[in-house]
Amino acid sequence: MEQQVNLYQPILGAEKRLFSARTLAACLVTLITCLGTLITFEASRTARVEKSVIQLEEREASNIEMAARASAILRPTLSLAQLDARAKHLSADIASREQALDIMRKGAVSVSTGFAARLEALANQQIDGIWLSNILLSSDDGRLAMQGRTIDRNLLPVFLNGLTHEHAMNGIHFDRLSMRRALATEVPAQVVFVIGSPGLQFAAMEHVK
Repeated sequence: MEQQVNLYQPILGAEKRLFSARTLAACLVTLITCLGTLITFEASRTARVEKSVIQLEEREASNIEMAARASAILRPTLSLAQLDARAKHLSADIASREQALDIMRKGAVSVSTGFAARLEALANQQIDGIWLSNILLSSDDGRLAMQGRTIDRNLLPVFLNGLTHEHAMNGIHFDRLSMRRALATEVPAQVVFVIGSPGLQFAAMEHVK
């Protein structure tokens, strides 16, 4: 008897395997490593992009703020008419002050009865609880008017009596005394008063209610 044996065919019942378990594990580890590296790289690149965007936004906001400030500085808040009116007011105020200084320099008032002497006399009679807010002086005939406030109206006679003992006040007389109750905005004063002299007028004052 004869028997043929095919040496080119696999053994019957042999298991077919393309890759071993070790090879598959190695491939899986390699794949995970590659994916982790890729994720880390993308995260790093995204973080750098986000940081660049934040820095760009901060610079843009800073530029906008600087531009707004520059625009506010360059843009006048007042109109030309208002600026012109303010300039005229300041010029008139300067002229008035210069005129007053010129009178003092030229000696239009004497040392004994002039502005300085009468102001010194008022300062000498300073009393706690009474203060002057406005003073009118006349250089030609020694007239004087005062406006002020006090916490007690009984201090006014004391103040006026003291002025009679000042030599610089000789020849000065007052023709009126007006008083009114102080407003809430004028606290701590209780009384607002005006001591008038002929021809010297302050703004109208309300009468005591």
